[in-house]
Amino acid sequence: MEQAKSFNKWIKWGLINLAIVALFGTMMRYKIAFEFPFFQQKNLLHAHSHFAFSGWISHFIYCGLAMIIIDHLGNAVRKKYKTLIISNLVMSFGMLFAFTAQGYKAISITCSTLTIFIAVIFTFIFIKDAKQLPADNPSKKWAIGGLLLNILSSIGPFYLAYILASKNMNHNLYLGSIYYYLHFQYSGWFFFGCMALAITLLPKQEYGSMHTYFKIFMGTSILTVFLSLLWTKLPLWIYIITVIATVVQLATWFHLLFKFRVYHKHMLEHIKPAWIAIFIYGAILALSIKFILQTISVIPSLSTLVFGFRPIVIAYLHLVLLGVYSLFIIGFGFYKGYFTPTKFAGFSAILFFIGVILNELFLGLQGMAAFTYTIIPKINELLLFAAVVLFTSATLMVFSQSFAAKK
Repeated sequence: MEQAKSFNKWIKWGLINLAIVALFGTMMRYKIAFEFPFFQQKNLLHAHSHFAFSGWISHFIYCGLAMIIIDHLGNAVRKKYKTLIISNLVMSFGMLFAFTAQGYKAISITCSTLTIFIAVIFTFIFIKDAKQLPADNPSKKWAIGGLLLNILSSIGPFYLAYILASKNMNHNLYLGSIYYYLHFQYSGWFFFGCMALAITLLPKQEYGSMHTYFKIFMGTSILTVFLSLLWTKLPLWIYIITVIATVVQLATWFHLLFKFRVYHKHMLEHIKPAWIAIFIYGAILALSIKFILQTISVIPSLSTLVFGFRPIVIAYLHLVLLGVYSLFIIGFGFYKGYFTPTKFAGFSAILFFIGVILNELFLGLQGMAAFTYTIIPKINELLLFAAVVLFTSATLMVFSQSFAAKK
Protein backbone atom coordinates (compact mmCIF):
# COMPACT_ATOMS: atom_id res chain seq x y z
CA MET A 1 0.00 0.00 0.00
CA GLU A 2 2.89 2.36 0.70
CA GLN A 3 4.09 1.81 -2.85
CA ALA A 4 0.64 2.72 -4.15
CA LYS A 5 0.54 5.92 -2.10
CA SER A 6 3.89 7.04 -3.43
CA PHE A 7 2.66 6.59 -7.00
CA ASN A 8 -0.68 8.30 -6.50
CA LYS A 9 0.73 11.71 -7.41
CA TRP A 10 1.88 10.51 -10.81
CA ILE A 11 -1.21 8.42 -11.45
CA LYS A 12 -3.52 11.32 -10.57
CA TRP A 13 -1.73 13.43 -13.16
CA GLY A 14 -3.58 11.20 -15.59
CA LEU A 15 -6.93 12.66 -14.48
CA ILE A 16 -5.61 16.18 -15.12
CA ASN A 17 -4.52 15.03 -18.56
CA LEU A 18 -7.95 13.50 -19.21
CA ALA A 19 -9.54 16.88 -18.43
CA ILE A 20 -7.13 18.53 -20.88
CA VAL A 21 -8.00 15.98 -23.57
CA ALA A 22 -11.68 16.72 -22.97
CA LEU A 23 -11.00 20.47 -23.11
CA PHE A 24 -9.42 20.16 -26.55
CA GLY A 25 -12.30 17.97 -27.69
CA THR A 26 -14.71 20.68 -26.54
CA MET A 27 -12.79 23.40 -28.38
CA MET A 28 -12.89 21.37 -31.60
CA ARG A 29 -16.62 20.76 -31.25
CA TYR A 30 -17.19 24.46 -30.57
CA LYS A 31 -15.26 25.43 -33.71
CA ILE A 32 -17.50 23.12 -35.74
CA ALA A 33 -20.77 24.34 -34.23
CA PHE A 34 -19.94 28.05 -33.89
CA GLU A 35 -17.38 30.65 -34.84
CA PHE A 36 -14.08 30.35 -32.96
CA PRO A 37 -11.22 32.19 -34.70
CA PHE A 38 -8.43 31.02 -32.40
CA PHE A 39 -6.27 28.01 -33.31
CA GLN A 40 -6.43 25.83 -36.40
CA GLN A 41 -8.79 22.86 -36.23
CA LYS A 42 -6.21 20.48 -37.68
CA ASN A 43 -3.64 21.54 -35.09
CA LEU A 44 -6.13 21.04 -32.27
CA LEU A 45 -6.92 17.57 -33.62
CA HIS A 46 -3.25 16.55 -33.64
CA ALA A 47 -2.75 17.94 -30.13
CA HIS A 48 -5.93 16.24 -28.87
CA SER A 49 -5.13 12.80 -30.29
CA HIS A 50 -1.42 12.71 -29.47
CA PHE A 51 -1.99 13.89 -25.91
CA ALA A 52 -4.86 11.42 -25.40
CA PHE A 53 -2.60 8.54 -26.42
CA SER A 54 0.59 9.60 -24.63
CA GLY A 55 -0.56 11.81 -21.75
CA TRP A 56 -3.69 9.87 -20.75
CA ILE A 57 -3.81 6.18 -21.76
CA SER A 58 -0.08 5.44 -22.04
CA HIS A 59 0.73 7.46 -18.92
CA PHE A 60 -1.65 5.41 -16.79
CA ILE A 61 -0.45 2.08 -18.21
CA TYR A 62 3.17 3.07 -17.61
CA CYS A 63 2.30 3.88 -13.99
CA GLY A 64 0.39 0.62 -13.59
CA LEU A 65 3.19 -1.51 -15.04
CA ALA A 66 5.76 0.29 -12.88
CA MET A 67 3.60 -0.54 -9.85
CA ILE A 68 3.70 -4.24 -10.78
CA ILE A 69 7.50 -4.19 -10.80
CA ILE A 70 7.91 -2.03 -7.69
CA ASP A 71 5.49 -4.18 -5.68
CA HIS A 72 7.88 -7.11 -6.17
CA LEU A 73 11.30 -5.44 -6.36
CA GLY A 74 10.79 -2.58 -3.90
CA ASN A 75 12.14 0.96 -3.81
CA ALA A 76 15.42 0.09 -5.57
CA VAL A 77 13.79 0.40 -9.01
CA ARG A 78 11.44 3.27 -8.21
CA LYS A 79 13.70 6.10 -9.37
CA LYS A 80 14.23 4.91 -12.93
CA TYR A 81 10.51 4.36 -13.53
CA LYS A 82 9.74 7.74 -12.01
CA THR A 83 12.24 9.34 -14.41
CA LEU A 84 10.68 7.62 -17.43
CA ILE A 85 7.13 8.49 -16.42
CA ILE A 86 8.00 12.15 -15.84
CA SER A 87 9.93 12.26 -19.12
CA ASN A 88 6.89 10.90 -20.97
CA LEU A 89 4.71 13.54 -19.28
CA VAL A 90 7.07 16.34 -20.27
CA MET A 91 7.16 15.19 -23.90
CA SER A 92 3.37 14.77 -23.90
CA PHE A 93 2.89 18.38 -22.82
CA GLY A 94 5.52 19.41 -25.34
CA MET A 95 3.43 17.79 -28.08
CA LEU A 96 0.25 19.36 -26.72
CA PHE A 97 1.59 22.92 -26.88
CA ALA A 98 3.65 22.49 -30.06
CA PHE A 99 0.88 20.86 -32.09
CA THR A 100 -1.59 23.50 -30.89
CA ALA A 101 0.66 26.39 -31.85
CA GLN A 102 2.38 25.09 -34.97
CA GLY A 103 1.05 21.73 -36.08
CA TYR A 104 3.59 19.31 -37.55
CA LYS A 105 6.79 21.30 -37.07
CA ALA A 106 10.22 20.66 -35.57
CA ILE A 107 9.23 20.85 -31.90
CA SER A 108 6.12 18.67 -32.14
CA ILE A 109 7.91 16.07 -34.27
CA THR A 110 10.85 16.04 -31.86
CA CYS A 111 8.61 15.55 -28.82
CA SER A 112 6.63 12.85 -30.62
CA THR A 113 9.83 11.04 -31.60
CA LEU A 114 11.19 11.25 -28.05
CA THR A 115 8.03 9.58 -26.67
CA ILE A 116 8.86 6.63 -28.92
CA PHE A 117 12.43 6.50 -27.58
CA ILE A 118 11.04 6.65 -24.03
CA ALA A 119 8.77 3.72 -24.91
CA VAL A 120 11.78 1.73 -26.14
CA ILE A 121 13.76 2.48 -22.98
CA PHE A 122 10.78 1.64 -20.75
CA THR A 123 10.35 -1.66 -22.60
CA PHE A 124 14.02 -2.59 -22.25
CA ILE A 125 14.07 -1.80 -18.52
CA PHE A 126 10.74 -3.52 -17.85
CA ILE A 127 11.78 -6.72 -19.63
CA LYS A 128 15.02 -6.76 -17.66
CA ASP A 129 13.25 -6.23 -14.33
CA ALA A 130 10.43 -8.63 -15.21
CA LYS A 131 12.94 -11.51 -15.15
CA GLN A 132 12.93 -11.16 -11.36
CA LEU A 133 9.16 -11.47 -11.11
CA PRO A 134 7.72 -14.85 -10.05
CA ALA A 135 7.49 -17.30 -12.93
CA ASP A 136 3.72 -17.56 -12.52
CA ASN A 137 3.13 -13.80 -12.53
CA PRO A 138 0.17 -13.43 -14.94
CA SER A 139 0.78 -9.80 -15.90
CA LYS A 140 4.34 -10.25 -17.14
CA LYS A 141 3.60 -11.67 -20.59
CA TRP A 142 0.73 -9.31 -21.26
CA ALA A 143 2.79 -6.29 -20.22
CA ILE A 144 5.81 -7.26 -22.33
CA GLY A 145 3.58 -8.11 -25.28
CA GLY A 146 1.88 -4.71 -25.05
CA LEU A 147 5.17 -2.84 -24.76
CA LEU A 148 6.58 -4.62 -27.82
CA LEU A 149 3.44 -3.87 -29.83
CA ASN A 150 3.77 -0.23 -28.76
CA ILE A 151 7.21 -0.15 -30.34
CA LEU A 152 5.90 -1.99 -33.40
CA SER A 153 3.22 0.67 -33.86
CA SER A 154 5.93 3.34 -34.24
CA ILE A 155 6.70 2.05 -37.73
CA GLY A 156 3.49 3.81 -38.80
CA PRO A 157 4.46 7.39 -37.85
CA PHE A 158 8.07 6.88 -38.97
CA TYR A 159 6.88 5.75 -42.41
CA LEU A 160 4.39 8.61 -42.47
CA ALA A 161 7.25 11.03 -41.76
CA TYR A 162 9.17 9.49 -44.66
CA ILE A 163 6.20 10.00 -46.99
CA LEU A 164 5.84 13.64 -45.96
CA ALA A 165 9.60 14.30 -46.19
CA SER A 166 9.94 12.70 -49.61
CA LYS A 167 6.76 14.46 -50.81
CA ASN A 168 5.73 11.17 -52.43
CA MET A 169 2.10 11.57 -51.38
CA ASN A 170 0.49 8.19 -52.05
CA HIS A 171 -3.01 8.36 -50.54
CA ASN A 172 -3.22 4.62 -49.76
CA LEU A 173 0.20 4.55 -48.09
CA TYR A 174 -0.63 7.71 -46.15
CA LEU A 175 -3.88 6.31 -44.75
CA GLY A 176 -2.32 2.86 -44.33
CA SER A 177 0.42 4.28 -42.11
CA ILE A 178 -2.16 6.01 -39.89
CA TYR A 179 -4.43 2.96 -39.60
CA TYR A 180 -1.44 0.70 -38.95
CA TYR A 181 -0.40 2.91 -36.04
CA LEU A 182 -3.93 3.15 -34.67
CA HIS A 183 -4.39 -0.63 -34.83
CA PHE A 184 -1.27 -1.46 -32.83
CA GLN A 185 -2.11 1.25 -30.31
CA TYR A 186 -5.79 0.39 -29.85
CA SER A 187 -5.64 -3.39 -30.33
CA GLY A 188 -2.03 -3.83 -29.26
CA TRP A 189 -0.43 -1.58 -26.66
CA PHE A 190 -3.61 -0.31 -25.00
CA PHE A 191 -5.33 -3.71 -24.99
CA PHE A 192 -2.42 -5.75 -23.64
CA GLY A 193 -1.35 -3.02 -21.23
CA CYS A 194 -4.83 -2.81 -19.72
CA MET A 195 -5.14 -6.61 -19.66
CA ALA A 196 -1.88 -6.79 -17.70
CA LEU A 197 -3.53 -4.57 -15.09
CA ALA A 198 -6.95 -6.23 -15.23
CA ILE A 199 -5.49 -9.68 -14.59
CA THR A 200 -4.41 -8.53 -11.13
CA LEU A 201 -8.12 -8.43 -10.24
CA LEU A 202 -8.54 -12.17 -10.90
CA PRO A 203 -8.14 -14.86 -8.22
CA LYS A 204 -4.65 -16.43 -8.18
CA GLN A 205 -5.92 -19.90 -9.04
CA GLU A 206 -6.98 -18.55 -12.45
CA TYR A 207 -3.63 -17.03 -13.39
CA GLY A 208 -2.40 -20.08 -15.28
CA SER A 209 -5.33 -20.16 -17.70
CA MET A 210 -4.54 -16.63 -18.91
CA HIS A 211 -1.38 -17.80 -20.70
CA THR A 212 -3.41 -19.54 -23.41
CA TYR A 213 -5.55 -16.47 -23.92
CA PHE A 214 -2.39 -14.39 -24.20
CA LYS A 215 -1.00 -16.54 -27.03
CA ILE A 216 -4.24 -16.37 -28.99
CA PHE A 217 -4.71 -12.64 -28.56
CA MET A 218 -1.09 -11.89 -29.41
CA GLY A 219 -1.26 -13.86 -32.66
CA THR A 220 -4.63 -12.48 -33.72
CA SER A 221 -3.78 -8.90 -32.76
CA ILE A 222 -0.87 -8.97 -35.20
CA LEU A 223 -2.85 -10.63 -38.00
CA THR A 224 -5.91 -8.39 -37.65
CA VAL A 225 -3.86 -5.35 -38.65
CA PHE A 226 -5.15 -6.09 -42.14
CA LEU A 227 -8.68 -5.26 -40.97
CA SER A 228 -7.72 -1.62 -41.29
CA LEU A 229 -6.39 -2.20 -44.80
CA LEU A 230 -9.20 -4.22 -46.43
CA TRP A 231 -10.17 -1.18 -48.50
CA THR A 232 -6.83 -1.51 -50.34
CA LYS A 233 -8.02 -4.78 -52.00
CA LEU A 234 -5.54 -7.17 -50.41
CA PRO A 235 -4.68 -10.58 -51.93
CA LEU A 236 -7.27 -13.30 -51.27
CA TRP A 237 -4.97 -15.38 -49.03
CA ILE A 238 -4.32 -12.39 -46.74
CA TYR A 239 -8.05 -11.67 -46.60
CA ILE A 240 -8.82 -15.28 -45.59
CA ILE A 241 -6.18 -15.19 -42.83
CA THR A 242 -7.58 -11.89 -41.60
CA VAL A 243 -11.13 -13.26 -41.46
CA ILE A 244 -10.01 -16.34 -39.54
CA ALA A 245 -7.95 -14.28 -37.08
CA THR A 246 -10.86 -11.88 -36.52
CA VAL A 247 -13.38 -14.66 -35.84
CA VAL A 248 -10.92 -16.46 -33.54
CA GLN A 249 -10.32 -13.25 -31.61
CA LEU A 250 -14.05 -12.66 -31.16
CA ALA A 251 -14.64 -16.27 -30.04
CA THR A 252 -11.70 -16.12 -27.62
CA TRP A 253 -12.96 -12.93 -26.02
CA PHE A 254 -16.42 -14.35 -25.38
CA HIS A 255 -14.92 -17.63 -24.18
CA LEU A 256 -12.88 -15.63 -21.66
CA LEU A 257 -15.99 -13.78 -20.48
CA PHE A 258 -17.93 -17.03 -20.15
CA LYS A 259 -15.11 -18.70 -18.24
CA PHE A 260 -15.00 -15.95 -15.63
CA ARG A 261 -18.75 -15.30 -15.45
CA VAL A 262 -18.95 -16.59 -11.86
CA TYR A 263 -16.12 -14.30 -10.77
CA HIS A 264 -17.75 -11.35 -12.54
CA LYS A 265 -20.86 -11.85 -10.43
CA HIS A 266 -18.78 -12.20 -7.26
CA MET A 267 -16.82 -9.02 -8.02
CA LEU A 268 -20.02 -7.13 -8.82
CA GLU A 269 -21.42 -8.00 -5.41
CA HIS A 270 -18.28 -7.02 -3.48
CA ILE A 271 -17.00 -3.86 -5.20
CA LYS A 272 -17.27 -0.88 -2.89
CA PRO A 273 -18.56 1.69 -3.71
CA ALA A 274 -20.93 -0.14 -6.05
CA TRP A 275 -20.74 2.51 -8.78
CA ILE A 276 -17.16 1.47 -9.60
CA ALA A 277 -18.54 -1.74 -11.13
CA ILE A 278 -20.39 0.34 -13.73
CA PHE A 279 -17.05 1.40 -15.21
CA ILE A 280 -15.53 -2.09 -15.24
CA TYR A 281 -18.59 -3.60 -16.89
CA GLY A 282 -19.06 -0.61 -19.17
CA ALA A 283 -15.54 -1.18 -20.49
CA ILE A 284 -16.24 -4.92 -20.93
CA LEU A 285 -19.42 -4.16 -22.88
CA ALA A 286 -17.68 -1.57 -25.08
CA LEU A 287 -14.82 -3.99 -25.80
CA SER A 288 -17.33 -6.71 -26.71
CA ILE A 289 -19.01 -4.29 -29.14
CA LYS A 290 -15.58 -3.47 -30.60
CA PHE A 291 -14.84 -7.14 -31.30
CA ILE A 292 -18.29 -7.62 -32.85
CA LEU A 293 -17.98 -4.55 -35.07
CA GLN A 294 -14.52 -5.48 -36.31
CA THR A 295 -15.79 -8.99 -37.13
CA ILE A 296 -18.65 -7.52 -39.16
CA SER A 297 -16.16 -5.26 -40.95
CA VAL A 298 -14.48 -8.25 -42.65
CA ILE A 299 -17.14 -7.91 -45.37
CA PRO A 300 -15.08 -6.08 -48.05
CA SER A 301 -17.90 -3.90 -49.39
CA LEU A 302 -18.87 -2.87 -45.87
CA SER A 303 -15.27 -2.16 -44.92
CA THR A 304 -14.80 0.09 -47.96
CA LEU A 305 -18.02 1.90 -47.15
CA VAL A 306 -17.19 2.36 -43.46
CA PHE A 307 -13.68 3.68 -44.04
CA GLY A 308 -15.11 6.06 -46.61
CA PHE A 309 -17.20 7.87 -44.01
CA ARG A 310 -15.23 9.87 -41.49
CA PRO A 311 -18.07 10.05 -38.91
CA ILE A 312 -18.10 6.23 -38.74
CA VAL A 313 -14.35 6.09 -38.15
CA ILE A 314 -14.55 8.81 -35.48
CA ALA A 315 -17.42 7.01 -33.72
CA TYR A 316 -15.44 3.76 -33.66
CA LEU A 317 -12.25 5.40 -32.39
CA HIS A 318 -14.14 7.13 -29.57
CA LEU A 319 -15.94 3.90 -28.70
CA VAL A 320 -12.57 2.28 -28.05
CA LEU A 321 -10.67 5.21 -26.53
CA LEU A 322 -13.49 6.43 -24.27
CA GLY A 323 -15.82 3.44 -23.96
CA VAL A 324 -13.16 0.79 -23.45
CA TYR A 325 -9.91 2.22 -22.13
CA SER A 326 -10.98 5.44 -20.40
CA LEU A 327 -13.83 3.71 -18.55
CA PHE A 328 -11.54 0.84 -17.58
CA ILE A 329 -8.78 3.16 -16.32
CA ILE A 330 -11.21 5.19 -14.22
CA GLY A 331 -12.87 2.08 -12.77
CA PHE A 332 -9.56 0.31 -12.16
CA GLY A 333 -8.04 3.43 -10.60
CA PHE A 334 -10.88 3.80 -8.10
CA TYR A 335 -11.03 0.05 -7.40
CA LYS A 336 -7.31 -0.16 -6.60
CA GLY A 337 -7.38 2.99 -4.50
CA TYR A 338 -5.19 5.04 -6.84
CA PHE A 339 -8.11 7.50 -6.97
CA THR A 340 -10.09 8.21 -3.79
CA PRO A 341 -13.75 7.13 -4.25
CA THR A 342 -15.53 9.91 -2.36
CA LYS A 343 -19.19 10.78 -2.98
CA PHE A 344 -18.07 13.83 -4.98
CA ALA A 345 -15.75 11.61 -7.03
CA GLY A 346 -18.59 9.17 -7.59
CA PHE A 347 -20.90 11.94 -8.85
CA SER A 348 -18.16 13.26 -11.15
CA ALA A 349 -17.32 9.80 -12.48
CA ILE A 350 -20.95 8.88 -13.20
CA LEU A 351 -21.38 12.19 -15.02
CA PHE A 352 -18.35 11.28 -17.13
CA PHE A 353 -19.92 7.88 -17.86
CA ILE A 354 -23.08 9.65 -19.03
CA GLY A 355 -20.93 11.92 -21.21
CA VAL A 356 -19.32 8.90 -22.86
CA ILE A 357 -22.75 7.42 -23.64
CA LEU A 358 -24.06 10.72 -25.05
CA ASN A 359 -20.93 11.26 -27.13
CA GLU A 360 -21.10 7.77 -28.62
CA LEU A 361 -24.85 8.02 -29.19
CA PHE A 362 -24.56 11.29 -31.10
CA LEU A 363 -21.50 10.13 -33.06
CA GLY A 364 -23.30 6.90 -33.92
CA LEU A 365 -26.36 8.81 -35.17
CA GLN A 366 -24.15 11.08 -37.23
CA GLY A 367 -22.32 8.09 -38.66
CA MET A 368 -25.48 6.18 -39.56
CA ALA A 369 -26.98 9.29 -41.13
CA ALA A 370 -23.87 9.64 -43.28
CA PHE A 371 -24.77 6.40 -45.09
CA THR A 372 -27.89 8.02 -46.51
CA TYR A 373 -26.44 11.53 -46.65
CA THR A 374 -29.07 12.63 -44.13
CA ILE A 375 -28.46 15.76 -42.11
CA ILE A 376 -29.47 15.52 -38.45
CA PRO A 377 -30.63 18.92 -37.15
CA LYS A 378 -28.41 20.41 -34.42
CA ILE A 379 -26.09 17.37 -34.41
CA ASN A 380 -23.03 19.59 -34.01
CA GLU A 381 -24.61 21.34 -31.04
CA LEU A 382 -25.49 17.96 -29.52
CA LEU A 383 -21.91 16.75 -29.92
CA LEU A 384 -20.71 19.99 -28.33
CA PHE A 385 -23.04 19.35 -25.39
CA ALA A 386 -21.61 15.85 -24.95
CA ALA A 387 -18.07 17.29 -25.10
CA VAL A 388 -18.95 19.86 -22.42
CA VAL A 389 -20.32 17.09 -20.19
CA LEU A 390 -17.08 15.11 -20.62
CA PHE A 391 -14.90 18.14 -19.90
CA THR A 392 -16.97 19.25 -16.89
CA SER A 393 -17.04 15.79 -15.35
CA ALA A 394 -13.33 15.17 -15.92
CA THR A 395 -12.52 18.51 -14.30
CA LEU A 396 -14.78 17.68 -11.35
CA MET A 397 -12.94 14.36 -10.92
CA VAL A 398 -9.67 16.29 -10.67
CA PHE A 399 -11.16 18.57 -8.00
CA SER A 400 -12.60 15.55 -6.14
CA GLN A 401 -9.10 14.15 -5.75
CA SER A 402 -7.72 17.50 -4.62
CA PHE A 403 -10.42 17.81 -1.95
CA ALA A 404 -9.86 14.19 -0.85
CA ALA A 405 -6.12 14.82 -0.45
CA LYS A 406 -6.78 17.75 1.91
CA LYS A 407 -8.93 15.70 4.29
